[in-house]
Amino acid sequence: MSGMNGLELALSQARDRRDAAAQVVAQALQGWTAAKQQLDQLESYATECTERWARQQANCMPEIMRHHYQFMARLTHAIGLQTGIVADHGRQVERASVGSRAAEARLESLRQLLAARRHDEQLTLERREQKQSDERAALQYSRRQGNPLGGFL
Repeated sequence: MSGMNGLELALSQARDRRDAAAQVVAQALQGWTAAKQQLDQLESYATECTERWARQQANCMPEIMRHHYQFMARLTHAIGLQTGIVADHGRQVERASVGSRAAEARLESLRQLLAARRHDEQLTLERREQKQSDERAALQYSRRQGNPLGGFL
């Protein structure tokens, strides 16, 4: 039975690792979501600025146009950087998901092993009980037949 206790301990530890891995996935997803929202905001702002500029461009001085194009270049650069950050977070989510799946697979294999061991233990117990029952029946039969030693001589 100490093997079962060890297996149950391993199962408990595997469950803890699985839970920790799931939390890492949740945190990675939260980081990706925040980065994606920021990217969406930057892209939305860039679209809004472009639309506003298209309406006002006709009567602007060259100096203002130059500033606008510089601003849009910086905004486009920021969008590119944020796109990279979103991709990095996506890779973190994927790595965390792989770890989580591995932890879940380990937990499931330990569950199956524990179930198999319990099943084997139950079969052994049932066989032992059947053997004892058969021996009692044989003893009763031999007593009824008039052999007081139960037929063991």
